[in-house]
Amino acid sequence: MNDSALSRFFGVVALPRTWLGIAFHVLAFPLGLFYFVFLVVGISVGVGLVVIWVGIPILLVVAGAWWLFAAFERVQARSLLGAAVPPAPRPWETADGVWGKLKAHFGSGSTWRDLAYLFAKLPLGIVSFLLLVALASAVGSLFAMPVFAAYDVPVVNGTWVPPLWFGILCVPVGAFVLIVALHLMNAWGWVCARWAEILFRAPGVTGYAAAAPRAADAAPPDPFAPPAPLDPTQPDARLAPRAAPAPPAPPEPPAPAPEASSETVTSAPPREAIAETTAPVPPPEDPPN
Repeated sequence: MNDSALSRFFGVVALPRTWLGIAFHVLAFPLGLFYFVFLVVGISVGVGLVVIWVGIPILLVVAGAWWLFAAFERVQARSLLGAAVPPAPRPWETADGVWGKLKAHFGSGSTWRDLAYLFAKLPLGIVSFLLLVALASAVGSLFAMPVFAAYDVPVVNGTWVPPLWFGILCVPVGAFVLIVALHLMNAWGWVCARWAEILFRAPGVTGYAAAAPRAADAAPPDPFAPPAPLDPTQPDARLAPRAAPAPPAPPEPPAPAPEASSETVTSAPPREAIAETTAPVPPPEDPPN
């Protein structure tokens, strides 16, 4: 057994989820009993009084109460067990009118899955209660054995008094049994979390994966831990040859100057010449008589 296995086994005492799960199991039986009595009495009375119209408001109150109870159970499963469950749905918010809201609420599958979860809370709570009582009794009796030995208290059929060495030996055994009991309660808490995920799933989703471990439960990284071994089947990026840098692009040759045309270009005559040629010619004078 390596160090990581030992740390996981004995570290269950320091995990916050362990004690949160125990809080869930402590509340499971009284809440399950309350849900069962309330729902059975409320539904029975409401159905029996429907014929005189008094049962209809009673059933509506019971339906609203079981929605609140299921919303509370969703918070418990998410906070205490780490289950990945969505918040309580509100199908009536998208409907119009009183009749439309009632039809949307009672036509939603989550409404009846919530009711099934509340009825199943009692048997699950009974199992949680029995596990807590049995494991706590075993651990408590082992830790109390030195006291029984010191004060000569008989423990077996009221006749056998344990010796002091036996009582001292029971203390480490009780510590070991306590750790095993915490693992058993965590396992039962895992079952309860998966049950909550199945019944509290979102519409159109078949199930939820187990919730990711909380940051408080995750073990802190060891700064002195050796680096992880390299996988021989995967190439090591550090040993891969580096690619040579690309050579710079050669400079572009200068564009050739445009060649002069072989045809002679006649120069424009000066302005004076243009002025002389364009000056008006005076009319010829008449000869004298």
